[in-house]
Amino acid sequence: VMLNHLQLLTCVSALTPVFVQTGNDLLLDANGADCSEDSVLIFWRFNEKDNLVRLMCHKGREPTVNKFKYPERTEITEKTSLKLKNCQIDPSFSGVYSAIRSLGEEEVFVGLCWTVISSSDPVSPAHLKVDSVFNSSDVCNLTVTCSTDHSSVSSSFTCGKETCKQDNGQQTDTSQQGNLLQIHVSNESVICNHSNQVSWANSTKRIEFICHQNDGNTNPGPLNIRVIIPVPVIVIIVVGAIVVLFVWRKRRKSYSFL
Repeated sequence: VMLNHLQLLTCVSALTPVFVQTGNDLLLDANGADCSEDSVLIFWRFNEKDNLVRLMCHKGREPTVNKFKYPERTEITEKTSLKLKNCQIDPSFSGVYSAIRSLGEEEVFVGLCWTVISSSDPVSPAHLKVDSVFNSSDVCNLTVTCSTDHSSVSSSFTCGKETCKQDNGQQTDTSQQGNLLQIHVSNESVICNHSNQVSWANSTKRIEFICHQNDGNTNPGPLNIRVIIPVPVIVIIVVGAIVVLFVWRKRRKSYSFL
């Protein structure tokens, strides 16, 4: 009893939290537990009491594997590591997994203890929508909404030529499933991020693009039009003008003698 109590204290002090996506496999390492001697046993246990797998070690050959509780969801790989297959959102998956090495009556805790807190579905896509824009020569004020299928957050930004400030601070929304919806500004972009412990999705728009595409100025202003005339045409016009001027002067002199 004292031995099990000490193991429990050791395991609790070394817990490593793990999250896994629903339907994925999870590999738990036995931290290189030595299984090269005869008469050595290695147990994988769930919640410190339920034996999932027992490995009977043999010198010079692979260990003999015996499965006990939940045999359909466990697999031994890399000699002593435990693979949890097809993890689901199920209380029987969530708990503390530990590897124990036993030689005779002596049991030694090996490796880390993993607490598989839960499995989670991947998050749904995130959508970033521009609600309004006011653009002047110095400042661009914009309001955007970050949304998913089940939640949304909105935020306003005031952007100058060099800086951009989120008026109401970083906006977040947390669902009952632990999914986090967040909207913030980074690297001159507005970022809508939807995430949980196993997956993430985001939508990003550059602030410069938003302000430029939604410029409220409808007056096009004066047009600067350049007319390009080919050189040969210019030469013809100049020569023609000289000829006309020469003829006009010659006729004028003729009329003066009459």
